[in-house]
Amino acid sequence: MKKLLFAAVALFVSVQLYAQGPLHNFFQRFEDPEKGKVAYIKKGTKTLGIRGGYRNLNAAGLAGGDGYSILSLLNIGSGQAQLWNVAPKFDYFVADDLSLGVRLEYSGYLVDTDLKLDFRDILGGILDYDASDPADAEALAALNVQVSSRHMVHHKGGLSIVSRKYLSFFGSSMFAVFGEAALFGSYGVTTSHPREENTEKIRYTNTLQLGLKVAGGLAVRFRDGSTVTASIPLFGAGFTSTAQDKAWLNAHNKARMNAFNVSRSLDFLGLQIGYFRSIGQ
Repeated sequence: MKKLLFAAVALFVSVQLYAQGPLHNFFQRFEDPEKGKVAYIKKGTKTLGIRGGYRNLNAAGLAGGDGYSILSLLNIGSGQAQLWNVAPKFDYFVADDLSLGVRLEYSGYLVDTDLKLDFRDILGGILDYDASDPADAEALAALNVQVSSRHMVHHKGGLSIVSRKYLSFFGSSMFAVFGEAALFGSYGVTTSHPREENTEKIRYTNTLQLGLKVAGGLAVRFRDGSTVTASIPLFGAGFTSTAQDKAWLNAHNKARMNAFNVSRSLDFLGLQIGYFRSIGQ
């Protein structure tokens, strides 16, 4: 541990010294001689951009297998999830390196699940079942209990007020780290039904969410005023109101739940890739 810490400190000092030498012009390429310091993005700058993300998760039984298992108990016979989001954004820099902006957001997911509780490994040995015996094989199959087999589609739209603070990396106006806080509101609709049968049994879930998200990331800025960012959610707090309607039941069986939660991340997606460009001062 001490060796790792020493190596990290040595690397930091080396980069700092090297930046004052051969890399000076590279790191200081946007230096403002009048202010005597580097402003990563100057006060009064307006930017327009977009960010987004996509993730595909897939678990399936190969060659007739049962699929991915967790603790030999929860078996994902087959499951797939596609998650996406896109968010256009306008920012105005109220001070050097400090922006205030508005972000419109759209996100969604498509999930197919086939979840089972598999007690064969745990109880099969205790009950001394023999898989080669037809009667025991049937009893073993009964220990693989279906939990959920559903098809779900979710769409959500939202609006955020975002404040972001940049910190130049080693005095550079090309590289910077940043932190951001976003006050948000969103409304989403989820429809789901069993995958194999009874597909007319559609369940509608409407979700209203209000809260705060905090994220951090890295930015790379170019001479033409365009900037590429990568950000990761850090934590969030939100109030969620959910209403569910089982539309196939008489008089529509409805239920509502309200909750407040604090989480490491309120987003399904971790890494967010963004792009914005200066549109004037």
